[in-house]
Amino acid sequence: MAFASTYAQEHFCATHKQKYFQKSYGKAATSQQLSLMNNYDVKFHHLNLNIERNSTIISGNVRTIAKVVVNALDTFGFELHSNHTIDSVVNSSGVQLTVQHQSNFAYVLLPQSIQKDNLIDVTIYYHGDALVAAGAAIGSGFTTGTSTRWGNQATWSLSQPYSAYEWFPCKQALQDKIDSVYTYVTTSNENKVGAIGVIKDVVNLSGNKVRYQWQSKLAVDYYLISIAVAKYVEYNTYAHIDGDSMLIQDYIYDNPATLTTFKPELDKTAPMIEGFSNWFGKYPFWKEKYGHAMAPFSGGMEHQTMTSIGIINFSIVAHEIGHQWFGDHVTCKTWKDIWLNEGFATYCEYLALELLSPSEAPADMIAVHNTVMSQTDGSIWFEDTTNVSRMFSSRLTYNKAGAFVHILRYELNNDSLFFAILKRYQQQFAFGTANTADFKTLLEQQSSKDFTQVFNQWFYGQGYPTFNVSWNQLNDTLYLVSNQTVSSTTPLFNTPVEYKITYAGGDTTLRIMHNQKQVWFKLPINKMVSAIAIDPNNWIINRGTAAKDVTIVGLNEQLFNQSNVQLYPNPASQQIQINGVNPSSNVLVFDALGRVQISTTLKNNNLDVSSLNSGLYWVEVKDALNQNCIQFIKQ
Repeated sequence: MAFASTYAQEHFCATHKQKYFQKSYGKAATSQQLSLMNNYDVKFHHLNLNIERNSTIISGNVRTIAKVVVNALDTFGFELHSNHTIDSVVNSSGVQLTVQHQSNFAYVLLPQSIQKDNLIDVTIYYHGDALVAAGAAIGSGFTTGTSTRWGNQATWSLSQPYSAYEWFPCKQALQDKIDSVYTYVTTSNENKVGAIGVIKDVVNLSGNKVRYQWQSKLAVDYYLISIAVAKYVEYNTYAHIDGDSMLIQDYIYDNPATLTTFKPELDKTAPMIEGFSNWFGKYPFWKEKYGHAMAPFSGGMEHQTMTSIGIINFSIVAHEIGHQWFGDHVTCKTWKDIWLNEGFATYCEYLALELLSPSEAPADMIAVHNTVMSQTDGSIWFEDTTNVSRMFSSRLTYNKAGAFVHILRYELNNDSLFFAILKRYQQQFAFGTANTADFKTLLEQQSSKDFTQVFNQWFYGQGYPTFNVSWNQLNDTLYLVSNQTVSSTTPLFNTPVEYKITYAGGDTTLRIMHNQKQVWFKLPINKMVSAIAIDPNNWIINRGTAAKDVTIVGLNEQLFNQSNVQLYPNPASQQIQINGVNPSSNVLVFDALGRVQISTTLKNNNLDVSSLNSGLYWVEVKDALNQNCIQFIKQ
């Protein structure tokens, strides 16, 4: 499948969002203009536009209703590219207002100040050419083109991150979601028009024209409003969520071979939505729909309820469906937090494989890790939101961020808790925005675990660890030495690492904490070990080698017992005593598969292990200063 090869080079979504953008770019509005727009909260847009499938010329009007959030407002400001001419602006009473359109911003002088909590209601009539070459992250905010494969013409919008103003008057502010949007488009009657929300009517007009009337009554961010116009055929299927049927409405080129080609992938949409609903909570736009509208560009864009899509394959479909939760329902609060959109959507590709093609999921994660490690440095976090190439970095914002979500799942070591946290994230920030601090706080609250170190290493930090492991066995004891080196500025990755120990007749996977550059372990095992694999389930970004080395047997036995922490009796049946630590330290007990069996605090250095089954366990003892990991056998 195409998903495997995309990771070997660049992520399909990132590639197209960067394709036309090798320069720095920022919002059109100045800080003063942004301040003026922050005086109101947009409640409603009604786009009523004339558009054809082979032209970027737009004419029509946009009605905006907004709530005043300052004491009084006498000037209404909005963004609209200078390519457009504003014909007039009228209020709800039909009174024409004075407007000044300077460069890419317009000022409407109100006849009297509008007081706080009252509504502004204006309709802006305009016309112009909406093509602004290379204005958006994905080429242009408004484009017309012809598919080289299928021969179909289409006109479509792609507004991320700052290009909605290229085709309609708006306020480009992530934290001001629009409560509802009507999108009415008049076009030639041989065309169909895709947009967000629900199609309420298709009205036949004179002159071989038709008007598509779409309505969405769910909150949406400015860049997720969309239009796609082409000769389409409509392919409808249904997802079944909580006993209800929900329409999946796909607009596919009318070339007879197009639907035949893509139907197998489109038919995976419903099971993906159903599976993601189980994991993240019910599909957030179930009252409206989900669907795709084709356009001739090399990727997909997660327009709310109707993804614009140029290539249809497993990964793209999964990625853009994942965005409906991560990016559309809960949107990044600032563009610095774009990983919350793209990292989770990228991880949804992996989850979709776990759901529908589980045998292919390991290779997918290996490819993600290899892409991240194709360079030795780079953090997920960035500051410069004018550098769109960095903002949509395939290696960092997509692949490393997706791998980071996988690491968080590993650190939680509890899938029920992991998916419960993702559901809670969707509930807490529903139809709103969140930033990195919001997510980390929620993660820590729900897990009762401090993730500062994990974020510092994998999110803010750079590089990855390499583990060079030597091992040998003497009688019933396995000796293991692991040396960690790092590729960049993060000095040490303090992380649990899984080791798969293979022996005649089976294998055992142990989870061992690495809290220093060199760790020595002595493990009781009464079977002949043949091989050891590092991180066999591809949980963390790393490289590693493991080789048998007979010289380490008996080599400075003290190194294998270097901790001052003592645990006895070992083996134990009822209780163990742990000395050399704070007598009320926090304690986790893991089984051989790394699953938490006990989470508690010591009571005068004692730990009750009577509830455990017989077998090999690890005790992780942690206080404010130290963290130790010791193995013991429960009889």
